[in-house]
Amino acid sequence: MTPSPDPRRRLTSDELIAMFVAFLSIGGIFFWATRQPDTGLDFGSLFSSTPQVAPSPGAILPSPEPPRGTAIVPPANPQTLLPIPPIEATSAPQPTTQATVPPSPTAIVPVPAPSPNNLPNLVPSPTTPPSPGAAKGFIDVPGDFWAAAYISELTRRGILGGFQDGSFKPNEPITRAQFASLLGKAFGKPKERQAQTFEDVPANYWARSSIDDAVQSGFMSGYAEGLFRPDQQIPLYQLQVALASGLNIQSPAAPDQTLAKFQDVGDLPKWAQGKVAAAVGSGIVTGFPSAQQLTPNRVATRADAAALLYQALVKEGRITPTK
Repeated sequence: MTPSPDPRRRLTSDELIAMFVAFLSIGGIFFWATRQPDTGLDFGSLFSSTPQVAPSPGAILPSPEPPRGTAIVPPANPQTLLPIPPIEATSAPQPTTQATVPPSPTAIVPVPAPSPNNLPNLVPSPTTPPSPGAAKGFIDVPGDFWAAAYISELTRRGILGGFQDGSFKPNEPITRAQFASLLGKAFGKPKERQAQTFEDVPANYWARSSIDDAVQSGFMSGYAEGLFRPDQQIPLYQLQVALASGLNIQSPAAPDQTLAKFQDVGDLPKWAQGKVAAAVGSGIVTGFPSAQQLTPNRVATRADAAALLYQALVKEGRITPTK
């Protein structure tokens, strides 16, 4: 059994020296800690009698210097500096790019081409020329129609045309511009006159070139005031005068005698009697609706124009008359 130490035992010299060194080390560490400027607890200011003055915002603080001649003892256990977490930079959101998927060929639905039956009823106005149609078979031109043969032959030659709904509209009035267009298709005569400028026929008018050809080839003329009146409906006698003029058919020596058989010859303007008599004498005038009447002031129709053009082409030897 180990005997217990005597509490009254005196410390040896070695123990006293060890204690002195220990206290001296602790005091040195304490003294060094109080002299550090960045320490969290400023123990030096607690025991200093000199008041601390807060620096002004604009004052320049002197750099701290360690006391001269004083040995700096490093701490036994240096402080461990914790790493500062990195600041994550806030990046601007990047736009989301979606991949473009090419459409599948099977996803394309073909659009059927519109058939003539599905087109809207686009009936052109009297100032719009009809589109070329079939040589025969117009829904409004029966076989027993008085001008059916004329219409069929001129349609076959591409001079006349029907409408998109399959009609010809034979009884529809014809305008001066429309008749000028037919003259160019039927005859194609060389130009013999100077070109004229009409105030009511702008450069972008649909029949501008046809009107120019009809005037320069001698078929038609304008009015004294510099107008052509392209959209004006034509009296029947003016169609006869135009054909006799353009084809250079000579008037008979006695126009009155040629026209005497017509009961309504008095309705014919005096200035037009010679040309109308020339048309009658050459066989251009068909005698419709009556062989005893000219009906000169009746508005000419598309059927009238077809009949007169047909007879004029026969007279010129370009068409063999049907029997």
